[in-house]
Amino acid sequence: MVKKGVLYRSDHLDQITKADFEKIAALGVKTEYDLRGEAERTREPPRLPEIVPVKVVTLSVFYQGLEPWMTARKILGGDVEEGEFHDVMVEAYRSYVLDFRPQWSTLLKGLAEPGTLAALIHCTYGKDRTGVAVALVLRSLGVPQEKIMEDYLLSNKFWESKTELYSCLSNWASCFRTPRNEVRALMEVRPEYLQASFEAIDEHYGSFDNYLDQGLGIDEQTLQRLRAALLQ
Repeated sequence: MVKKGVLYRSDHLDQITKADFEKIAALGVKTEYDLRGEAERTREPPRLPEIVPVKVVTLSVFYQGLEPWMTARKILGGDVEEGEFHDVMVEAYRSYVLDFRPQWSTLLKGLAEPGTLAALIHCTYGKDRTGVAVALVLRSLGVPQEKIMEDYLLSNKFWESKTELYSCLSNWASCFRTPRNEVRALMEVRPEYLQASFEAIDEHYGSFDNYLDQGLGIDEQTLQRLRAALLQ
């Protein structure tokens, strides 16, 4: 079983309160893995080290097709074709696992190192890049894919109120030209998104084991250390 209390996930930490800092400190978090791009970190620099003595590891994962200002212009201008954002998300998830292999290698090797846990992984929204990161960790531990998918889809439970709000506001702000379901495609996590990541791995490497070995450079010794650290 995966150990409790050693790996956490979150969205961005810019709005957390003093009480939130105290809760994170109580969890014993020692390492923060920040998956945001450079522009995101510039707008909202890491705040956890201000109060909690953590090591921040920057692992920039940024898909250009989801550039915020470009996406916002398309939504507000009503310049969104049917199914466009769904297709963008699928391509983003393929890109995450294929184009950012050094970042995932650093993450897995870091989690396997003694004295680095508990760890917190986050991006801006905590559902896509972070979702892929956690899925890769769980897959490395041997967790069945159906359980990984269940864990991944939990983000919808926590995001539903914001998803509904943002999709309504975007529809209204675009003078009803951008359908709500198109915005929901950006806000939701969907099985086909994460499945696109797994399929990309199989297409390019043949298996997940080959991906770990050939794509990420994770040898058997590192994998055993990772499993010793995160499994019980």
